[in-house]
Amino acid sequence: MRIDQLRYLSDLQFSHSISKTAKRFYISQQSLSNNIQQLEKELDTILLERSPFGVALTNEAEELLKISDPFIRQVDDLKTNFSLEQKKGRLKIKRLNIYSSSVLLANMLPKALSIFQKTYPNIRLSVKEISYKNIFPSVIEGKCDLAFLSINDHFFLDQLKSLDKNAFHHHVLLSDRLVACVSSQSELAKKEIVEQEDIIKRTFTYLDIVPLKPDSDDRSNLALYTSDNIEFHRRALCEMDIVSLMPRYVYMHLFDSKRYVSKYLDGAKQIIYHTALYPSNPPNPLTKELVNIVTSLL
Repeated sequence: MRIDQLRYLSDLQFSHSISKTAKRFYISQQSLSNNIQQLEKELDTILLERSPFGVALTNEAEELLKISDPFIRQVDDLKTNFSLEQKKGRLKIKRLNIYSSSVLLANMLPKALSIFQKTYPNIRLSVKEISYKNIFPSVIEGKCDLAFLSINDHFFLDQLKSLDKNAFHHHVLLSDRLVACVSSQSELAKKEIVEQEDIIKRTFTYLDIVPLKPDSDDRSNLALYTSDNIEFHRRALCEMDIVSLMPRYVYMHLFDSKRYVSKYLDGAKQIIYHTALYPSNPPNPLTKELVNIVTSLL
């Protein structure tokens, strides 16, 4: 059993796709499948259920990840802390400029920055919210030391293909999926799945992380409202019988489960990556530590 095999399995629980996880780790689909099969053989159990619609974790795989995910985070923390201890005495950094284009991660930042500053009280922190369109250029041009954003897989992979990968590092903190959020008083709250016809018949809003993935099913131009203004979505859901489309973890962290209900969205293919970016040159030894703090709060 190797830690990289456990990382692959952990990513599959969110991507549900061999091809997407393989791209994320820059390995072939065959290599990824071989690694999972080796792990299954070693543990003498089935970890993935395969179908034409993707892969799903078995109960045994979920139990394994309950044990391994904290271990993986500990290994990452150990590497970071060792590196920081080696460099602490030589640090000349006085300020960290942080850009954000993520409702979810921005919600975590105040607590993360508070934890960070207890260790580094002399470093000044600056946080600025900007459009997702400006995140990649800002990182590449060195305008910020660290950036957080939430983007769909289509836009994310397009950026990786078109930009110089040597100019920046990217770290996917969390893979996420779109869900349909409705008021607990709505008739849709009684359904197991919100179907496409439910959205067509009702007004809907879209939490504008980035535009919906352009395809034949894209109906984002019909949305009443597309914005990252969380309060608007909350009020609209309470005052109108609407559906609001958003990433699952945004709902879990920012919406009261007594007033709102999250439902599986039929036909939802879009994957959302909650991501950290930072420049490659010069490498900043503190960015990884702050990224790990944010990850621990998710």
